[in-house]
Amino acid sequence: MSGVIVTLIENGPAVLGALKSGLGLIRSFFPDKSKDLQDVVYRVYEDEQPHGKLRVILVNESNGWNKAIRIYHGGKGYTECKAGDSTGTVAKGDPHLKYSIATIDFPWQSGGQQYIALQLWKPKALGIWYDLEEIRITPSNQSDYDGKTLVFYWGTDGSTYFHNENHLIKPYDL
Repeated sequence: MSGVIVTLIENGPAVLGALKSGLGLIRSFFPDKSKDLQDVVYRVYEDEQPHGKLRVILVNESNGWNKAIRIYHGGKGYTECKAGDSTGTVAKGDPHLKYSIATIDFPWQSGGQQYIALQLWKPKALGIWYDLEEIRITPSNQSDYDGKTLVFYWGTDGSTYFHNENHLIKPYDL
């Protein structure tokens, strides 16, 4: 033990520098969620989906890192929409984009869990996935989503591509 103390004292500035750079490395593992949320735009479309159902679509740039939306419903695990450079379907209306679709039932109509949780997931340092945000749909706000399509447009880090309304491809153009 005394050998370690002597080493720390003798190499104080070097150890302190290593600790500072180590903290910077550790800090990079904890994402800045507010910055990452700026890459996400979403819209709700009334496109005649059946009542009691919600269609969720994730749209990503085809060269962007994979992104995912995990949809927890009915206490049966989750359904996932995933799109990006190595997964998803190329949009026929714009080959620059890829998408993934999931349609789910509102679980409380069959006596299940009393909410739907939509979790936005993306990989960060070393490809480790983390949840960026969670959106809950409950019986009190079901009418905002019932029979509709919720589209998440999620660009690559720092991209403003989806900030332009003309780039928000409509569900019927996928």
